[in-house]
Amino acid sequence: MIDRSWKLLDLLGEASGFFASRELENGRLQAELLLSAALGIRRLDLYLQFDKLLTPAEVEVFRGFVRRRLEGEPVQYITGEAAFRLLELAVTESVLIPRPETEILVEAALSFLSERAEPRVLDPGCGSGAIGISIACEHEPARVTVTDIDPHALRVAHSNAERCHALDRMRFICGDLFEPLGEPARFDAIVCNPPYVRTADLAGLDEEVRDFEPHLALDGGEDGLAFYRRIAAPASLLLEADGGLFLEVGGGQADSVSGLLEQSGKYEGIEVLADLASVPRVVCGRRRTGLE
Repeated sequence: MIDRSWKLLDLLGEASGFFASRELENGRLQAELLLSAALGIRRLDLYLQFDKLLTPAEVEVFRGFVRRRLEGEPVQYITGEAAFRLLELAVTESVLIPRPETEILVEAALSFLSERAEPRVLDPGCGSGAIGISIACEHEPARVTVTDIDPHALRVAHSNAERCHALDRMRFICGDLFEPLGEPARFDAIVCNPPYVRTADLAGLDEEVRDFEPHLALDGGEDGLAFYRRIAAPASLLLEADGGLFLEVGGGQADSVSGLLEQSGKYEGIEVLADLASVPRVVCGRRRTGLE
């Protein structure tokens, strides 16, 4: 039972202290995100209501969120939302939480597509839809097809496209990578963040990732390259003559993935782009001229 009145500011201080004691980074920010979600208001509005007295029900909802965070659950799954580029996306435990590194992948694809009038784009294994929806929103002439083997993930992506007002420029197909496309299709760009964690490394991931994020979207096989092998050559058959393939890669994988594209004989102009931490993060290449 709550035997006192709690001010919003007091609860923020309490939660921030708990997070600091567990050495969680950005404890104050995490507390603010959780409290704004518990109250159903914007984080910005917290600063206008520091003296607000919360009801016992509001306090209990917030403390429940704090307990879940202290048990390792990511903030984004607790609040049900994740920021990505210009978007606020819904996330569930059926999809990976979008990462800042993936923004580099989207940026590279957008630069490539910028001068194309109505480019067709494919995002296979779309998860939350962060990649495809960002492209559809930031380059409105684009027409984006997304696939995912998990129908629950595809529903999340569809819902996100609707909330981001991109639904009319997108197509959603359930299935494994390229397999569900069925009819002959050609795209100006294929943009993909496939599973790339080595199976043996899954157990050693941070508990927030290991215990809460979907292993289906993480497990890249014995050497982490299983999906790149499945993508490299087949993707060339789906690209227009001057189309581009853009792949996010894990740390230390850029050379191996670049090698797979080279060995396929299907690509030219292969490049590796680094993220803001100078880690090679994106491998891209154009469909080789003269291919049938």
